[in-house]
Amino acid sequence: MRTRWASPNGVIILSEMATVRILTCPVVLAALLLGACAKTITVKTEFPEPVIQPLPLKVGVYYEEGFSHYTYSEDLPNDAEWTFDLGDANTKLFDGIFSALFNITLPVTGPGGPDPSFADLDAVIVPAIDAFEFSLPRQSHSEQFAVWIRYNLHIYTPGGTLITSWPVSAYGQSDEQNFGTSAAMQEAVIKAMRDAAASIVIGFAKEPKIKEALLNEDSEP
Repeated sequence: MRTRWASPNGVIILSEMATVRILTCPVVLAALLLGACAKTITVKTEFPEPVIQPLPLKVGVYYEEGFSHYTYSEDLPNDAEWTFDLGDANTKLFDGIFSALFNITLPVTGPGGPDPSFADLDAVIVPAIDAFEFSLPRQSHSEQFAVWIRYNLHIYTPGGTLITSWPVSAYGQSDEQNFGTSAAMQEAVIKAMRDAAASIVIGFAKEPKIKEALLNEDSEP
């Protein structure tokens, strides 16, 4: 908005200072509001342990720092910055999976090697997250929060040689109307993690390279 007034010599003076001030305030306010709208989803839940016949294997499990303290952040345009903390939930989930899946599981300090502590193991598994994606209801034009996670199980011999890397994709969704924004997003994450657990439990012994290397079975169907 321009302001005009007459100078002592009769010249009309236009000023845009008021306009500058008016524009500055909303910019600052918007920045503050976006900061206030930042959302952090920390997954805290207990995962049920699968009830299955364990495989006759003694397996070492190694959780790398990026897995046991996994976080993912994304700043969405015209929305907020979303941060997901899956670290503790990852270790709880996979502790339960591996305890049910194998006769014996032991925490180890690396992906195999010459150390005597690896000598009597059948394999070492190092899980990781390769990808994490999510969508909001306004993006999918629905009431659903959705989450995609791609885990990867790196499986090594006790000596540290990679046998295979097995990618496991998982999906979960949750209805905003039933939970509310943050709770619905957390529920979607939990469902995706449970989906991954089911895929691992059902598919581990069917994976061709795993069957051949660990179960002494022909990899052909």
